[in-house]
Amino acid sequence: MRQSAQKMRSPLKIVAIILAVAVVVIYAGAAYSIHDTSQGYVYDYDARDYLYPAESGRYGDLYDTAIRDMGKQAEYSPEVEECRALAFYYEQAVLEHAYRATGDIEKADAFAARMSEYGAQLGSLSKKAEDVRETVGG
Repeated sequence: MRQSAQKMRSPLKIVAIILAVAVVVIYAGAAYSIHDTSQGYVYDYDARDYLYPAESGRYGDLYDTAIRDMGKQAEYSPEVEECRALAFYYEQAVLEHAYRATGDIEKADAFAARMSEYGAQLGSLSKKAEDVRETVGG
């Protein structure tokens, strides 16, 4: 009778060991995920991620891409640098338009000056500056 009781415990021990290992693996995975999250989501953007929204007039998407890609110490190709300048040109145009609409001319002029700085960096995308101004509404 004693052997049958020991045999009954043996499967319970195996299940307990399996559960303990599963818990350790789950906690290790959670710790790894938390560490990755604390480091920030990393996606390597390439020229296509910039060129498509720039060429199709999706300036908000272009700006989002430029902002998400901002924290890296990356060297960008000249065409990507132009797309990034267009994204920030768009940002300044939106802010300039918003401040003009509210009557805060001083801030609007400051954003217009920054917009001109980015406009000087547009290079081959300089034709898009007019499209941005039309899109923003001014």
